[in-house]
Amino acid sequence: MVSSIPMKAFRVMGRVFKAAYDELFLVVGISVAWWVGTLLVITAPMTAAGVHNVANRIANYKRTGFDFFWEGARQNIGRAVLLYLILLLGPPLIGFSAWFYFDRQGWLMLFGVLMAWVLLVLLMSGQYFFPLYWQQDEPNIKLVLRNGLLLTVRNPLYTLLMLLFQVALVALSFVLVAPVVLLMPGLIALSQNFALVGLLQEMDLAPQPPEMSGT
Repeated sequence: MVSSIPMKAFRVMGRVFKAAYDELFLVVGISVAWWVGTLLVITAPMTAAGVHNVANRIANYKRTGFDFFWEGARQNIGRAVLLYLILLLGPPLIGFSAWFYFDRQGWLMLFGVLMAWVLLVLLMSGQYFFPLYWQQDEPNIKLVLRNGLLLTVRNPLYTLLMLLFQVALVALSFVLVAPVVLLMPGLIALSQNFALVGLLQEMDLAPQPPEMSGT
């Protein structure tokens, strides 16, 4: 039922906050690591991969620790760079295309509408890319892109709500200032991974949360 979709999203959002509270020092650690790695530019893709490896393990209720950040940062570097570049360059390129066509006259504006929809779909499905990357036994970029798009198409409202949740986290972090450095990257990674796992749990492809499994 459509009315149950927001409740599902809100439950997942609650799990994000609970996980961040339970693993507060780890979340702070990977957040600071994300800022350092991103500011160094060349290490940004590997840093993102490492952060999401930790977040994915938390979302799947696996043993975790900062050593999994280093493990994720070192693995499959070429694929991590490619996926990072897709997420980094895709939205601005599509956004520029939408702006270009919207600036034209007549029927060309229709292409602007089309590109705007493509941009929204990319932003929605993009939140699943790195989580899917680590959810696989062997990362495969084609499968990541395909499955991210399929999950978005099949669960548009849920995916949009989770994306808006992440936007709200970013906005709140900037308002409060300190969480920008200490929490925001980790919270976003947790949100994206819990969003994916929340869908996979319905398909029995991911472990249920302890409060539901009784473990």
